[in-house]
Amino acid sequence: MLYITTRGKQDAFTAYRTARQDRGPDGGFFVPMQMPVFNQKDILKLGKNSFGQNVADVLNLFFGTKISCWNVDVVVGRRIFNANIIGHRTLMGQLWDDLKGDFNVVLRSLAHLVSPELADEDPIPNWLEMGIRIAVVFAVFGELLSEGQISAERGVDVAVATGSFAMPMALWYARQMGLPIRSIICGCNENGNAWDLIHRGAVDTGALSVQTTTPEGDYALAPNLERLIYAVLGHEQALRYWWTCTEGRSYVLSELDTEAISKGNFAAVVSMDRIATIISSVYRTNRYVLEPYGALAYGALSDYRARTGAVGQALVLTEKSPACAADLVAKYLHISPEEITQLLSEV
Repeated sequence: MLYITTRGKQDAFTAYRTARQDRGPDGGFFVPMQMPVFNQKDILKLGKNSFGQNVADVLNLFFGTKISCWNVDVVVGRRIFNANIIGHRTLMGQLWDDLKGDFNVVLRSLAHLVSPELADEDPIPNWLEMGIRIAVVFAVFGELLSEGQISAERGVDVAVATGSFAMPMALWYARQMGLPIRSIICGCNENGNAWDLIHRGAVDTGALSVQTTTPEGDYALAPNLERLIYAVLGHEQALRYWWTCTEGRSYVLSELDTEAISKGNFAAVVSMDRIATIISSVYRTNRYVLEPYGALAYGALSDYRARTGAVGQALVLTEKSPACAADLVAKYLHISPEEITQLLSEV
């Protein structure tokens, strides 16, 4: 597979390079020259493959590697995903069912599998991280199809925390490739630049970040918004966005372009106070322990349903165990951190 960048449309780059460099020579993000598309038969096949096989297949497609299911199982285990039904037509998808309870461990392990020379202290190149996230999303849908939790015909809404906008963008690519994803629902903290772009068609590129209880979402400007602008509006708009960012001005879209950006996307800003309320109420009503980033996504889903009247099935993807924020979660639930560990062991 060959790649170009979000800021250029002539030079082509190899998959090997995209797995080892964060950006192209023009500073743009790597993107496939042509995104592969899965047909209905391919999607149904996901439900017959193992989680590791689906991850390996997509990684090999993007990076020209020869990774096997066995390779994936060795580095991340056979079961890194678990789903629980809570509330009305809501699936809580846990991407933290690994030893350390953090999806970042999985990202790092799979990055080493694709690019063995990557040092532990090195950041994961942007497209390598994106490709891994897409592969995992395909594997998640394979698991849910296999268990009869979702249908390839009806599709499902998916809610995630935004942060760098990496997971929402991975879902966008996965939907373009054929996965039955209806709406992509983004949970933002007080740094709601994704909300600004999706719902106002305007972003203050010179804004300063606000510190919150979800620090991985504390981006004054989520870097992968450039990917979304390029994917929806094309090369010229991506360049205009970049130029606007270099000058720290407001990037403003036309009404037509704003409509295009918001199609199939939804964002909601969930405050720190509301995160505490969500964690407490979800535990009281469902005996399910959320952590702050999961609460961002859950809160955004609630807002989406209230705003649109949607009643279809939804998947909330969470990337961290509540144990990663045990003190904070315990404070919200008025119990001890030790009791958090006990509750998680009962799940």
